[in-house]
Amino acid sequence: MELSGKRVAVLAENMYQELELWYPLLRLREAGAETFVVGSGSADTYTSKAGYPVSVDVVADQVKAEDVDA
Repeated sequence: MELSGKRVAVLAENMYQELELWYPLLRLREAGAETFVVGSGSADTYTSKAGYPVSVDVVADQVKAEDVDA
């Protein structure tokens, strides 16, 4: 599936499940989507249940529905 030109937000928070964040994020990037990690604003980096960090690209209150395709 080709997703070039599509913008996709992936949500993150502390204690996220690794496979629920990283697998979709990486697969969407492979398909050509512009992806970005959205956090609640409580931190710049969130840690998974197993201790893996993910950095936030943007805070949720700075994203509008019309800015993303998914």
